[in-house]
Amino acid sequence: MKDSSTGGLLAFIVAAPVVVICCGGKAALIGALFFGTTGFLTGANVLATALVATLGSIAFLATRSFIRVRRRNQEIERDGQSERQTS
Repeated sequence: MKDSSTGGLLAFIVAAPVVVICCGGKAALIGALFFGTTGFLTGANVLATALVATLGSIAFLATRSFIRVRRRNQEIERDGQSERQTS
C-alpha cells in the first residue's frame, strides 16, 4: 500500500470529526454521542452506528436551528407589535 493513500485516509479519519465539532459546536458532539451510544447499545454494526450518529447529529442540529429561528421571528414580531402600539 502506498503511503500517500494511507496518509490521506488517516488525515480524513482524524480531521473529519474535528471539522464537525468545530462547525457544529457542542450540539454536534452531544448528538453524535447520544445517537452513537444508541446505535452501539442496539447491537448495530460499526457502519450502521456511524450512519445513525451522523444522521442523528444532523437532525439534532437542524431541529435546534429551526427552534432558534422560530423563536427569533416571534421576538421580532413582538417588537414590531409593541412599536406599532406606541406610535
